[in-house]
Amino acid sequence: MKKLSSTNKSLQLADGQLSLVFESATVTSPVEVNPETIVLRTDTNKTILIREPLKLLTSTTEFGFFERRLYWLVLREVRNIQALDKLKIKPFEELKFRFHYSEVIKGNPNSSIKKVLDLIQKRTISWEDESGKHTNVVVFPMAEYWPNKGIIELTMYHAVIPVFLFLGSGYAQYGLEDALILSSEYAQLLFTNLARFRNTGIWRVGLDELRELIGAKEKSYNSYSAFRTRVIDLSLRQINEHTGLSVTYTPMMQSRAVVGITFHIKSKMSVDELEKETKKAEMKQRYDELMQMDIAEIIAYAGTKLSQYYPSFTHQQRKAILQNSDKLQAFLRADLYADYGFANKDPEAYVAQSVFNYKKKGLPSGDVG
Repeated sequence: MKKLSSTNKSLQLADGQLSLVFESATVTSPVEVNPETIVLRTDTNKTILIREPLKLLTSTTEFGFFERRLYWLVLREVRNIQALDKLKIKPFEELKFRFHYSEVIKGNPNSSIKKVLDLIQKRTISWEDESGKHTNVVVFPMAEYWPNKGIIELTMYHAVIPVFLFLGSGYAQYGLEDALILSSEYAQLLFTNLARFRNTGIWRVGLDELRELIGAKEKSYNSYSAFRTRVIDLSLRQINEHTGLSVTYTPMMQSRAVVGITFHIKSKMSVDELEKETKKAEMKQRYDELMQMDIAEIIAYAGTKLSQYYPSFTHQQRKAILQNSDKLQAFLRADLYADYGFANKDPEAYVAQSVFNYKKKGLPSGDVG
């Protein structure tokens, strides 16, 4: 099956089901610097918005600090095949993920990758379906590491794949670099929960529920004073300093006892900027989905687009787009850019400029990926 492909995914068919391999750019171009000062030569993580399904958010509190980093890297890879509609999720037999170890231990050079893999291979998540059936599943039954290459490979169990891909039950969305920069488990979990309420700007949560959500179950945190100073305040200091959120809080009182917290959440990025970043992430997702289609399907899709929305294109221009792979990919990118409202002044002229290098004063330039 021939494909146009600009992604780092390998698709295979086995017994009618798909197996998908994700390979991080750091595997083929590993960094050659001390992990303590790593600057990854991959996509700029600040522009990567990952989506964490709520079912996962509430069932991964047992993951440790480095395990959660690996888990976030997995979410980075699957973001382009996540869907709001269960019917759009392909029947994957398994998903494999390959990373360079430096992505996981960034800033912590003395950490043991082998220990991290031993732990993540045992981690489970659980959920209940519509009928009330309770399921508990090991997420990554196989975790491998090649020390001489610095390569980690995780294999996701088939039964858990839809949980990672289905967003229809809600999800938290946040920047990957915002998450990776946090240096404590409590800050990691508090940040991802706060990100759920970025749009509403407020999160009211009971004290016991909050302790459960961020894994602060130690007896030493039973008193509100200790929980506030050693968990909430320290976590928010990191979150406010290093992420795109600015958070304050007030206690919820019952008589003289604190029974909950009201978090007040502001985004350092304006609503328009955040929407733009979100649109770019969605465009990238749609483009990568197109690149996974059979070449005949891609050409048919482009042909329909050309006939419906580009009536001024000549026969020769359409033929050039449909018969030249470079021009076809340029057309698909530019068409998505127009679809998402980034070429409102003159979409046809913008697409013509992008595909054929036509120049017209005042036209924007841009790309989805």
